[in-house]
Amino acid sequence: DDGRPTEDIKSLEYAFPGANKKVISHPLELTAYATFEYFEKRQGFSVWMILKNPMVLMMAFSVGMMFMMPKMMEGLDPEEKAKMKQQMEMQQDPTKMMSSLWEGISGAEPEEAPKLSSSAAAAKKSSKK
Repeated sequence: DDGRPTEDIKSLEYAFPGANKKVISHPLELTAYATFEYFEKRQGFSVWMILKNPMVLMMAFSVGMMFMMPKMMEGLDPEEKAKMKQQMEMQQDPTKMMSSLWEGISGAEPEEAPKLSSSAAAAKKSSKK
């Protein structure tokens, strides 16, 4: 006795529940319908992928604005240009910018800056040199 059953081996094909059963040959021959892909394929190089990169988008926007801003400034009337210059001067001195911000929020009248005495003005001029 070699461990095998003495009766003939019978195989039935039962494709899915409710399907007709039919006798098939033994040993079974199984064929694969698809192969498993265990790893994802590496994406190839694409210029489109580079252009969708957030860092490249920010850089392109910055460069675009660098060229567009002078063209936009040409179209401003003199009043708006003067207003822009005043705002740029305020940005250089943060205390002026904060005071104008608080005046805008509170609705108060803007205060005039106290005038320097002649000795303080002279000291300021000499420190700039």
